[in-house]
Amino acid sequence: MKQYDDRTQKVLHEVQDYYGSIPNTYYAAADAGVLSRLWALAGVTFRTGQAEHEDKRICAAVIAHTLGLQELLVAHLMILKKDMGWNRQQFEDLLRENYPARMNERQILVAKLAKSLAVNPVNVDRDVLKNLEQLGLTKEGIAELIALHGFVRYMATFVSVYDMAY
Repeated sequence: MKQYDDRTQKVLHEVQDYYGSIPNTYYAAADAGVLSRLWALAGVTFRTGQAEHEDKRICAAVIAHTLGLQELLVAHLMILKKDMGWNRQQFEDLLRENYPARMNERQILVAKLAKSLAVNPVNVDRDVLKNLEQLGLTKEGIAELIALHGFVRYMATFVSVYDMAY
């Protein structure tokens, strides 16, 4: 980490505190010199508090699973386990779309939204969005989940190419 400037090192430490480790995606962004700007962007786009923390972790896990991002999937499993009390069976049920009893109706819809965003954002089921709003998730909360998807996809694309090249 010493090869990075002070600001980038600070962000890498924040990433480590947040995830419990530093995913390769963040090293790739650090090597490109954009990590501190991306981390700041993440803060204002999907860490705004408009969507529930657990919903965002569910969303990120489903997106990671759908896109085949193993490292990100493990990171969100650890967050769901450590911070929210999930166990491996519940996590596996989520990924198989056999939603565990601990998930409420809104969380199931969040998982469905995440899956459709990851498969093809153009084909998001509008009924899922309407039902999320009826269950109390604001437009701002939905926007936060969409921003999370955008960030994950951006980082996934970056590291997929970067890992193959280096």
